[in-house]
Amino acid sequence: MIDLMTSDFWLAASNKIIRVVLIILVAWLILTVLSFIAGRLFNSAMGSKTLKFDEKRTRTFSHLLQSFIRYGIYIITIMQLLREFNIDTTSIIAGAGIIGLAIGVGAQSLIKDFVTGFFMILEDQYSVGDYIVLEDMAGTVEDIGFRVTKLRDANGVLHIIPHGVISRVSNYNRGHMVATVNVPIAYQADLDKVLALLDEACVEIGKTMPEVLEGPSIVGVVDFLPGEIVARLSAKTIPLQQVKVEAALRYKIKLLFDKAGIPVPAVFTIKQGG
Repeated sequence: MIDLMTSDFWLAASNKIIRVVLIILVAWLILTVLSFIAGRLFNSAMGSKTLKFDEKRTRTFSHLLQSFIRYGIYIITIMQLLREFNIDTTSIIAGAGIIGLAIGVGAQSLIKDFVTGFFMILEDQYSVGDYIVLEDMAGTVEDIGFRVTKLRDANGVLHIIPHGVISRVSNYNRGHMVATVNVPIAYQADLDKVLALLDEACVEIGKTMPEVLEGPSIVGVVDFLPGEIVARLSAKTIPLQQVKVEAALRYKIKLLFDKAGIPVPAVFTIKQGG
């Protein structure tokens, strides 16, 4: 009798284990298929001629949909596993509702994170891949969830920021950027010649750099300082490339000034000598 009970026990246990494994495998398969479909759906929308979606916004919505699918599959799988062990999920849901009501006041920050995140996504304030500044943190957006944004800074540190604490967003990927270069000119230099050389530098950089959208152009003389006149150049660039354009302009100007023998402003001569 004991042997029969033991064999029945192990038979029931093995059947239970097989069902549990099957539930997990089926959940994993459904999650994989739905995630793949979600990815293909947004990729198709991005490539559509009638539905023009920005690549970064497409990736953002793709991540959000996959996150929603993942959480939904997790919840359903856990419920199925609990039922396999004869645990009443109805009572758990009811208990969760009572507990949720009890801690509702303490969960205000969590609700604020979700609500703020919803409007950030709806208003398209930033997308995955954008370079942004959130409060005192700057970096590239790696992921946007319903509650948090993951931001990786220039040092490689990943910052996880709850949406509820974000009050200001600066996005460097929306529209053009402006490259600005201030050029010091000695008072004894021939100003017309200097401006002609600056114009030559602007034309050269504008032709050779695809990062330049418009210009560069000479704004004009913007300041008179002790020992130097300040001229300013300006150009519209693609996002995050303004520093590269500024560096190229300075390099080109230095070569042209050296070739033409343009004198160095007195303040720079004093600094170098000291």
